[in-house]
Amino acid sequence: MLNRRDFMTMGALALAGCQTIEMPQARNARPQVAPKATPAAKPAPPPKPPKPKAEFHVFSKMFQDPVCTSYDAVAELMAKAGFNGIEWTVRPKGHVLPERAKEDLPKAVAAARKQGLKSTMLVTAITDGEDPASETLLKTAADNGFKLFRPGYFFYDLKKETFQQSMDRIRRGFESLAKLAERTGLYCAYQNHSSWGPSVFGGLVWDVYEMIRDLDPKLIGLEYDPMHAFYETGLSWSHGLDLVAGRIGAVCLKDFHFVLSKKNEKNHAKFMCPAGKGVVPWKEVKQHLDANKVKAPFTVHFEYDFDKTDLVKTVKAELDFFKGVFV
Repeated sequence: MLNRRDFMTMGALALAGCQTIEMPQARNARPQVAPKATPAAKPAPPPKPPKPKAEFHVFSKMFQDPVCTSYDAVAELMAKAGFNGIEWTVRPKGHVLPERAKEDLPKAVAAARKQGLKSTMLVTAITDGEDPASETLLKTAADNGFKLFRPGYFFYDLKKETFQQSMDRIRRGFESLAKLAERTGLYCAYQNHSSWGPSVFGGLVWDVYEMIRDLDPKLIGLEYDPMHAFYETGLSWSHGLDLVAGRIGAVCLKDFHFVLSKKNEKNHAKFMCPAGKGVVPWKEVKQHLDANKVKAPFTVHFEYDFDKTDLVKTVKAELDFFKGVFV
């Protein structure tokens, strides 16, 4: 019988006698390498939101009778040319007379809609926001889908009041327009328009800004006009744009160049011309609008004596130029 000491000795000898048997490798066999782990696929980046499309509307002023004899004729012409909408004149001697807005404005809107065109902007002569007739007109416009109205112009009256009195009166006028916009739901956009005389208010963008700076930007701003801004202030035009960029409700498009004045051969006068034939620095206009992230509709004006023998060709050429700049 084995004692404990003999048992431990025999176990050690048996363990020492065990050998590991290895399989011989094939000649020239490559060492096995563990396969690389397949990297996890990167998640696809989220799709970028679509870039807002630029909208081009036409200012209807220059296409009244006899150029176009009906609302349908205007709408058909602008649809063929490639416009997105029509900015209707609803003022004395306009496409729609203010006193007939309830009857005629729906007809203009229907004519545009039939051609796939929008009617969201109108041009008025309104300067008194407390006038019940003004509120009636804009409520009619709102009922027909309009979103923005351009008011009439203010004027200095230095024959009857001091300059400061004129400024105070005009300021009260802007305040009343903002209240009118709030009551009717339409945005008020005053156009900066170069002066045709010393009494016109708003040739300088800074003047308009001074009147609206303390008013609600959700109610009142500008129809910014680069042509008039450039004509009034020359190389400093862009500072005005940067100043009011957050309040631009629409952008007016038209061009001009200088000619010798008939009244004074040593002076220059403004001459309206086809788009791209003038001196407005359109590429710089786009750069400043983009830099300020202005996303407002454009309204194309035809303020020159354009060729009426082929209206579609004429209108389309003007629009195509501006699309080439801003799209």
